[in-house]
Amino acid sequence: MTAAAFSLVLLTLNVSGPRRVQEGWPAREAAIESGLKAEKPDAAAFQEVWRAGDLDALAGAAGLAHRAFDARLGLAIVSRLPVESSASLDLGGGWGALRARLAAGRAGVDLYSARLEPGGGPAAARRLAQLFRLSQFVRAQSGGRPFVLMGDLAASADDPGAALLLDLLEARDLCVSHGDEVCGRTLGERRVDFMLIPYASRPPRESARAAFTSLWPDDRSESEPRLHFGLRARLGPGLLRLKPAVHPAGRAEALATLEDALASARDEVLARETRLGWIPYWDTLRILAARRDYADLSAAFEEVRTAEIRDSRAASH
Repeated sequence: MTAAAFSLVLLTLNVSGPRRVQEGWPAREAAIESGLKAEKPDAAAFQEVWRAGDLDALAGAAGLAHRAFDARLGLAIVSRLPVESSASLDLGGGWGALRARLAAGRAGVDLYSARLEPGGGPAAARRLAQLFRLSQFVRAQSGGRPFVLMGDLAASADDPGAALLLDLLEARDLCVSHGDEVCGRTLGERRVDFMLIPYASRPPRESARAAFTSLWPDDRSESEPRLHFGLRARLGPGLLRLKPAVHPAGRAEALATLEDALASARDEVLARETRLGWIPYWDTLRILAARRDYADLSAAFEEVRTAEIRDSRAASH
């Protein structure tokens, strides 16, 4: 395929797969397979696919022979283009990202499948650290080549954390066109699933939309897993010309905002630990969890400060 004829249909979906045999999964898996056959993707990013047999079934339904898979993180990328290499980012707790480099163009195209921690309160603070580390992983892995970051980032599209990630990478959200949301919700009433590419004034796409919206009934019971819709985008030859910005325009401000947010979250964790008593077992567990959060947020705070210093030095040379 020539560069002028290059076209890539991409899908991302959190399949909510089980770690072991579960009632109801075979029917859901069959519905996903039917959707994959209808969408005919060139590559797909999956989250929460834990078993090799399930990945075999999904890849087979999509007709995609090449793959990267990290069973520890439940992340996979399948493709019609050969996978030249892969790498993983383990953020702890089962959260992380998987990078697969596809043979396309001179330098290849990097696809990412990511899943971050959902929830508010302490989880939201931890997610800020995860978003920063994810941005650092993408910058380190994809310097000089186009990328598409896909997956369940657990933050709403209008969440400040999502905006920070865009600024840290100088990336474009394929579900936003001229300031308007074009994909709609993917989980409940929110869109927490993303497709991001290096920023371009004219994005190399023909379409971006929600996918698999007919798989899950609106009246599903609350006892069922929280099921995501997916996203689909078609990217044209312009993707091969995109390169991540070496010095993203909004990165300095984003790092400063992150530093303040992490410092505030760290102080709140310390205050929470101080308020806890010493009721045997339960309060002990809560105190230990608070200390782990404090240590992780402190480490992320220092990583952000280090990034600020390095960026400042690089800009001065």
